[in-house]
Amino acid sequence: MPEVGWCNNCNVPILDGRNCGICHSRSLKLKFPKAELKPIFEGEKDLYRKILAKNGEFSCELLPKGISFYNIMGEVVIDGKKVFRLSYDEKAQDWRVRFFKNFSNGVPHFRGSNIRDIIKANEKILEDKEKEATSFLRKTIRKFAHLPLAVSFSGGKDSAATLALTRLIKRKMDAIFLNTTIEFDETVKYVRDVAKLLKFNLIEVKPPQDFFHLCRELGPPSTKMKWCCKTQKFSPQNQLINERYPKGVLVVSGIRKKESNIRSRFKRIQRNKMIPKQILAFPILNWSSLDVWLYLLWKNIPYNSMYSHGFARIGCWACPEKSLRDFKLVETVHPDLVKRLGRILRDYAKQIQVPNPETWIRSGKWRFRKTKWIKTAVCTSSQLCSIDNQMVYTFANPSSVNRVREFVKIFGHTTKTGLMTKVTNSNIEITIVGSKMRTKIENPEVIPIFEKQLTRALNCVGCGACVGICGVNALKINSGEIKVDENCTHCLRCVTSNGIRMSCVSVNYKPHVLSVN
Repeated sequence: MPEVGWCNNCNVPILDGRNCGICHSRSLKLKFPKAELKPIFEGEKDLYRKILAKNGEFSCELLPKGISFYNIMGEVVIDGKKVFRLSYDEKAQDWRVRFFKNFSNGVPHFRGSNIRDIIKANEKILEDKEKEATSFLRKTIRKFAHLPLAVSFSGGKDSAATLALTRLIKRKMDAIFLNTTIEFDETVKYVRDVAKLLKFNLIEVKPPQDFFHLCRELGPPSTKMKWCCKTQKFSPQNQLINERYPKGVLVVSGIRKKESNIRSRFKRIQRNKMIPKQILAFPILNWSSLDVWLYLLWKNIPYNSMYSHGFARIGCWACPEKSLRDFKLVETVHPDLVKRLGRILRDYAKQIQVPNPETWIRSGKWRFRKTKWIKTAVCTSSQLCSIDNQMVYTFANPSSVNRVREFVKIFGHTTKTGLMTKVTNSNIEITIVGSKMRTKIENPEVIPIFEKQLTRALNCVGCGACVGICGVNALKINSGEIKVDENCTHCLRCVTSNGIRMSCVSVNYKPHVLSVN
């Protein structure tokens, strides 16, 4: 991947680190070649000026009128030089500024870069990148011509560039927006506005449960207990694909290698095991953040207004993977959101008896929580008449029986006579009457599968993570409850996974797990 260079004559970055497109002189390698650069917009420039003024060492004149840059290390780059680093101090609960040079002789004069010059100097490079990306897309679309085409549109800069590139070769397509319920209002508006502007078919998908509702059921997500991707992303995506693209779909996505260590190992065409009917294509996988930004500015493609507040990435504002700097930005722009999250965290801290809960919240330690499970028996089991393959289960709560009655439908043909429900196939016979359930299981291999499904039934919070994994769309969410319809083929894929890592979110993450005995 080419490293960004700098043309001192024109005072602009050069994407491939070679010759400037204006003066044709060789650009100089930056001393921080792997940094992800982004332009600093006026809104965040105002924020940085306030931080500098509060710092007291330099006036706000330090930031020029021209374009400056920010990288993922928190460093502000002006005229090709790292000038200062912004970080968020956990103990002081405030911004901290560290300068890279000795400015004891007063405020230095910086020119800043001109956006027109930046684009002109890189125009040939951008043309080549566009040509390569669209060539890849044409070949990929031809290769998977038997599948419908869709673009993943999150409202971020990368997905905006990807959408624009795809529209150069395919005007009519679906654009899928996963509204996780923790998107900024500005993001939702931006996505809908762009859909109207560019006149493409926007499919907005929401998960069956609100993020904050699940926080109260499962506890807030953390980097070690990250249930939110399964419930807020994979679940609705799978449901959509099962309903709209039952034979599969080719999805063009704006994922880039430089975003994370995991994504650095991605191939340009691959699958996601959590979304089995989807084939992913990444046209800008090898692009840098600056590549994307200059492409958007070159093509006059509108971008999400939240970037103007200093956000490097947009989406899922309550994600535990975000830094304290990101949460401080959220608090600056939308204090109401941070207050709402704070209430959830305080309630949870009280529930699990966290010492010094305010410190736990302010320091961001909640992002790394790993809660121990507390098990409560709500069902007792006993062997029937010393017969090895027959068991009787007694439930303390009538609502548990109703849920179990629905969940066991996946094991076989279901009949209901009066107050009795019966589920049968060649390996299992289940009879439910009142608060008791009798099982007769001929195949010992089915026993752990049955017990796993029973535990899922007792703990289900209706998150829908298992719904989308059903290939025949037999699982539904109705009023927060799982329903199994007549399409069920009793393949048990929703429990056994068949090579897909499918585990129950409720059982794995719920602080208080209901169990047998």
